[in-house]
Amino acid sequence: MKTVRTLALACSLSLTLALSAHADSPSGADDARAVIQSQLDAFEARSPEDAYEFAAPNVRRIFPTPQVFGSMVKRGYPMVWDPSDTEFLDARTMDEGLVQRLRIVDRAGQPYIAEYMMVMVDGDWRIAGVSITRDESFGV
Repeated sequence: MKTVRTLALACSLSLTLALSAHADSPSGADDARAVIQSQLDAFEARSPEDAYEFAAPNVRRIFPTPQVFGSMVKRGYPMVWDPSDTEFLDARTMDEGLVQRLRIVDRAGQPYIAEYMMVMVDGDWRIAGVSITRDESFGV
């Protein structure tokens, strides 16, 4: 019986923490997360054409075709091109957009923190850039 109470308390605490973290998200964060997930899904499907649809105009100016964009992501951001795991973290407002953080684990098991800079373009969230650093919070 003690185990059941402990499990129920743990589940309740987890749910409370998840709901409070979600409640603190800035306006539009859920839609921004959906855009990021859609791009990650397109990379998983090996479709740079679909992934390119979520790029902001500044990214499209630098990488003028889906093939050039896909090649850049594959070489420069292999953990984004082919992650073994992703987890959405917190989001915060930034100027007229927001920054959505993700933990991404590559195929070798190395965790990274990705900060996606999101901007509104014609009423839709678009990815204006990604900054990636190693996640040093996971000790070995």
